[in-house]
Amino acid sequence: MAALLALIPTKDWFIGVAFAIAVVLGWHYYDKYESAVEYRTKVEAESKVALETANKTIADLTTAYNAGLKANEAIYENELQNAAVQHTADTERLRVQAAARGADPVLQGASGTAAEAAAWAGLLGRVEGISGRLADALRQDDAAAAECWRDRDSLSGK
Repeated sequence: MAALLALIPTKDWFIGVAFAIAVVLGWHYYDKYESAVEYRTKVEAESKVALETANKTIADLTTAYNAGLKANEAIYENELQNAAVQHTADTERLRVQAAARGADPVLQGASGTAAEAAAWAGLLGRVEGISGRLADALRQDDAAAAECWRDRDSLSGK
């Protein structure tokens, strides 16, 4: 048997060993390639599922936020309307009371002089003017805040 092996030239032994090493390395790297392809496919599938879940969650949260925002805006608009009606009613009540005070001599003051009636009328007029300006300023402030919210909503796409 050794005699038969001795008939094979040394160069062929080296070529055979190189071929065997090439086959083993080829097999090894092909196995690594297959593992990498399998891993990439698995990661892509998991990423797709995670992305779909995230998009669904974002859509649900956006819908809930928009619904809550609309409800809060409706409540705020209702409160503004109620405040405007209350302001008008309060202003009218002040006018009626000022007119009643000016017409009733008992309510004009202890002496009931025309000067005191005029002083009371002037004071009530100033109070009415100040309260009217204050209420108007509050309404303007609310309108400016509402405009800011509308601007924010238009910029954020809500």
